[in-house]
Amino acid sequence: MKKTLSAVFTFALLVASISGFASSAFAMESESQMTITRRGSQVSKPVSKQGYTGPVRMEQSFKTTQPARLAGEQLTFEPGARSAWHTTPMGQAILVISGKMTLQEENGPLEEAFPGDVVTFPPKVKHWFSAAPDTAASVWVIAETENGSNASWQEKVSDAQYAADTSNKKSAHLTITRAGSLPSAKANPENFSGNARTDSLFNPKDGSQAYGAFVTFEPCARTNWHSHPMGQTLIVTSGRGYIQRLGGPRHELRQGDMAWTPADVVHWHGAAPDTAMTHLALSERVEGKAVAWGAKLTDEEYGAVNPNELPLKLQKIALIAAFTANGDIDRLKPVLVEGLEAGLSVNEIKEVLIHTYAYAGFPRALNGINAFMAIMDEREKQGIQDVHGPEANPVLTDKTRYQYGYDVLASLSGPAAGSPKPRYQSFAPTIEVFLKEHLFADIFMRDVLDYRSREIATVGVLSNLPGANAQFRSHTGLAMNQGITGEQMKHLFTVMGSYLGKERGDNALGVLKEVVSSRKK
Repeated sequence: MKKTLSAVFTFALLVASISGFASSAFAMESESQMTITRRGSQVSKPVSKQGYTGPVRMEQSFKTTQPARLAGEQLTFEPGARSAWHTTPMGQAILVISGKMTLQEENGPLEEAFPGDVVTFPPKVKHWFSAAPDTAASVWVIAETENGSNASWQEKVSDAQYAADTSNKKSAHLTITRAGSLPSAKANPENFSGNARTDSLFNPKDGSQAYGAFVTFEPCARTNWHSHPMGQTLIVTSGRGYIQRLGGPRHELRQGDMAWTPADVVHWHGAAPDTAMTHLALSERVEGKAVAWGAKLTDEEYGAVNPNELPLKLQKIALIAAFTANGDIDRLKPVLVEGLEAGLSVNEIKEVLIHTYAYAGFPRALNGINAFMAIMDEREKQGIQDVHGPEANPVLTDKTRYQYGYDVLASLSGPAAGSPKPRYQSFAPTIEVFLKEHLFADIFMRDVLDYRSREIATVGVLSNLPGANAQFRSHTGLAMNQGITGEQMKHLFTVMGSYLGKERGDNALGVLKEVVSSRKK
């Protein structure tokens, strides 16, 4: 269990260093059957002063939909910061991620909890919790709601109470499960394929129906098709994997991502073919039943290449370009790592960042390159050796730069290349020369990326630039001229919407609809 729990400490520290979260930034599939919340898509914010003393921030949160009642939030406490006295109608579980926590139930002693420990309070037991006086701490707090509320706040904890000598008292209700005190269990092979194990954290008691466990999947391991009577929340703590509902698209899940599957929705989840994955699984039982197991996920269902999905490397190229374009460095950094893990070489990612300057400007491209340098420095310190890949080869040609660029654009555009010039070319002919000589010659002739990859990078930039839909439509068409199907573009924009947010995702799907319609004429 110690080995499994260490993943969540790493995850929490990484997430906290990259970005915070806010509950309003959920990115949902269009059919609203499953909610994927990407790491870094929520904003860290201070908690209510009514319930806390001292600096406390909410780093991320989730809320389930009826009939489920679970809600959770990751809180970070500065040294000495603490909650007020409170009760919870259905009990509360506290998973310590980092630092040292101090906790107390009414008329009990001051208890201490450390990373990996899980503290549970039964329903309606008055208590408080805090960081230790000299140590910051981070925790996941999970509770079931009743009539829309999961806490009843009472008086603040005074400094005297916080520092009181309570060594003569004994806790009557709270339970502390120490890290490593419970054995790991092998996942039931009737319900899982491949090697997987579970580490139970807390189980229903005293009227609560909630339970939580870490599940670790070795590469290729996955669940059967199944559903939960009250739905399920997954929080990925390490590695990479997938989740898919029956009849829906497959979603990639990475460290820090959260997935909510509503009640009775049939789905599966598991590790990627080449990477293990650990996630925290949270759900509730109904009459003692937590899950309804179904058929095995076949190798064909798990491993078949879906022709309607854009290859993972191209997805990451688009996302790297998108976050470079809007200057969101905090969101860019984890995507750069994802690109490396998906198989992009160092030089391919450099080339994507260089490519973006033609569409988003030098400042954004240089900021992206600086962010990538920081990522590479950190990975080198960790002993990670990334594949650098080939440099650009020199181009031998008798063509002028203008003619070379003209021919590249013609190959990208197809028959449309011979159509009348757009008005801007006659109004400002210099920019037309720059486009041919610099963009489609100097940049596109660099063979680190092929034309298809460059158009996907361009689409990524334009998808995240408000007001650029005319160019977005044009380059979406150019990308499809390179053999990318409409279904693959739809898959890409659905994935990007889960990273960039519903507004940008819906805009991209709207642009695609216009492009597909125009190509039918």
